[in-house]
Amino acid sequence: MSEPMTAVLLRAADLTASGKPRQAIDLLRPLVAANPRHAEAWCRLAAAHLDLGEADQALDSAKRAMVLDGEPAWPQRLAALALSDLGRHQEAAVAARESVRRKPGDWRCYVVLAEVLADSPDGAVEAFDSALHASQLAPTEARAFQVLGDAALRMRDWGTAEHAYRSAIKLDPSDADSKANLATVQRRRSTKPVQLQLNKVQVWRALRMLSLLLIGGGLLALIAGMPRPTPYLGFFTGALVLCCLVVALRLRPFKLLFSLRKLAVTVSLLAVSAVVLLGWTVALFFGATTMQPLVLSWLCAVVGGALVYVGGGRKR
Repeated sequence: MSEPMTAVLLRAADLTASGKPRQAIDLLRPLVAANPRHAEAWCRLAAAHLDLGEADQALDSAKRAMVLDGEPAWPQRLAALALSDLGRHQEAAVAARESVRRKPGDWRCYVVLAEVLADSPDGAVEAFDSALHASQLAPTEARAFQVLGDAALRMRDWGTAEHAYRSAIKLDPSDADSKANLATVQRRRSTKPVQLQLNKVQVWRALRMLSLLLIGGGLLALIAGMPRPTPYLGFFTGALVLCCLVVALRLRPFKLLFSLRKLAVTVSLLAVSAVVLLGWTVALFFGATTMQPLVLSWLCAVVGGALVYVGGGRKR
């Protein structure tokens, strides 16, 4: 890329970011006319059109960028947003999922997927999962938490919504939208009967930590206990069980946990793993030398940890 072209693209990006997309478009049109195979220029042009609400022009520019060599997911994200603005929600979801497929480590792809799924009547759960994943990929980005709050708000998950909006405001104190939405969440919670709420973000984090403790600690105990465990190993596994108990206290209320099928299976497996580990620890102090309970505990932890990864507690 030549230096003058770089300067034009940066200037266009600054104009769009500062609320002057029309000036950015005027700057970019001659550039794409002279360099029709420059993918980034077309993407910048599509973004400026989106800011002006010109979805048709944005979609056309994004499509031009798709067939060129450039950033693999950006044109798909822009196309998804343009299609959503045009009311073509199914196509928008397809484009957003394609952006995730092309660049699974980019939190912006998951944000766009969550945004376009928000307009789909049956996309609330996937939108929430996508927004949650974006916040895990980009814990320092206010936008990721703002979208997570919006997704949780639509699902009436007040605990997660409040946590997400507070995180967004902490990262960006000037975020007026999150402040307004946080006030809405607090107002709606105050008008409901007092009840315990699940904060899904904290739940998945606690489950992930619990599974790591049980899998990693169990594996160490298996290695240390070969070929024949001794009572001294019980001090290690006892400390491991105590750490698991501390983490498990963050999973309250347990009744609500078991009312959700995916959480119930995961929590049950991890609970069985911890209880078996505790029983084996006690047995060690009484002279037991068998390793089978420890193997069973570790296998339950591995399956439970896999469900945590699949269910939403993963980080990519």
